[in-house]
Amino acid sequence: MTETLQTVGIDIGTSTTSLIIAQLTIINTAAGFSLPQLAISHKHILYRSPVIFTPLLSETRIDAAKLKQFVAAQYHKAHVNKSSFKMGAIIMTGETARKANADRVIQALSKYAGDFVCATAGPGLESVIAGKSAAHSLLTQPDPQPVINLDIGGGTTNLAYFVNGDCQDTACFDIGGRLIRVTHGSNIITYIAPKLQQLITRLALPIHLGTVTSVKQLQPLIDAMVALLENTVGLGKPVAYFNQFITDKPLQPVPANVHLTFSGGVADCLVDQLPADPFRYGDIGLLLGHTLKHSLLFKERTVRPADETIQATVVGAGSQSMMLSGSTINYDLTALPLRNLPVVKVQQSLKDHSQAAVITAIQQQLALFDHSVVALALGPVTATFAGIQQWLAIILKSMTVVIQNWQPLIIVTQENVAQALGNSLRSQLPKNYPVVCLDQITASAGDYLDIGLPVASGQAVPVIVKTLIFS
Repeated sequence: MTETLQTVGIDIGTSTTSLIIAQLTIINTAAGFSLPQLAISHKHILYRSPVIFTPLLSETRIDAAKLKQFVAAQYHKAHVNKSSFKMGAIIMTGETARKANADRVIQALSKYAGDFVCATAGPGLESVIAGKSAAHSLLTQPDPQPVINLDIGGGTTNLAYFVNGDCQDTACFDIGGRLIRVTHGSNIITYIAPKLQQLITRLALPIHLGTVTSVKQLQPLIDAMVALLENTVGLGKPVAYFNQFITDKPLQPVPANVHLTFSGGVADCLVDQLPADPFRYGDIGLLLGHTLKHSLLFKERTVRPADETIQATVVGAGSQSMMLSGSTINYDLTALPLRNLPVVKVQQSLKDHSQAAVITAIQQQLALFDHSVVALALGPVTATFAGIQQWLAIILKSMTVVIQNWQPLIIVTQENVAQALGNSLRSQLPKNYPVVCLDQITASAGDYLDIGLPVASGQAVPVIVKTLIFS
């Protein structure tokens, strides 16, 4: 069995916006008499848009109308429309995700771009999908080396640490190539990001808004930014301002044999010599890239070429963000698709806690979401009749308000028990009650799920696990 589906990825970053359309091939990798094991076997980019500067109405507001015009124009060039896509992702990153109207813009654009194009923002998912896209060749090798991808954009640097091809940790720092902007030609500083202004003040550097600048004047600041990036992977003398630039969290300590890849717009600026016009892009991206190329990151670590640079995030959004559920699933088609389901994660194990304690913990989490529709991610489920009956009782008792309100009951597990658990739930619920039970899905508290329409003749469901962060 082979099936193809088209997806779209749209990346709205601090500096730039771009779009890709990809085709994913789904195959059954199981032996003839085994349960189906569906997997995405091939990802092919069908169309890449040009990279444009992210349209803004002001320093605090995104131009939604121009974004819609851009998407419409690219769909026209690619000869597709919103109904072409089974799945997709729009990711808003860096400083753009902090604009005053970011939430409204991305939700509106999501509906405009396709019936199931999900909206997401936040450094965790961006780090992972950019890393998977940029380091794809390294991550898919037999016995791959540990890899850290540094995705350096206009406003942030997202790091993803991979071991044996799987992401083990992510981090994000407010370091990027457009944190200072200058007018091309006259070299007058027109913008300094607040955190960078604090660092300029701390270092007593003569860099001021509205004044003419130069490479020589900016170099001490660039050196300080690069020293911080060296620290992010355990290199160099610790800088006193490290914590000031953490967006969410730093990486845990990593081994010295880790290989590095670079993506993002600054990855295209990793030059040995600065060009004659170092401010050609109206920012400090070329200065940052040039200094990085001569840093400890290149001198003391093995740097490998990336498969994608400036479009790593958008390629990842279109081809790396989606996973497939297992095939032993149970769902009510009328309940799908579903967007932005908050995950209620069962942290307690039945080995260490009573059923009553687990039920209480679930109800406390449900109260945080006013008993709205959530995805209940179960702890370890023993694939036996007794094990499934235990969880059946817990679900029915903890989700009574959801059931009374006739809201869809969404259950996800890591183990292949969704079909049996779903059948057990249906036997205890009113006729035609909407149930969606999916397996082989890993989700944590704080995540959100988007669940698409079934694929592969209804044997699997596409899922995106994401984080929604607007600040």
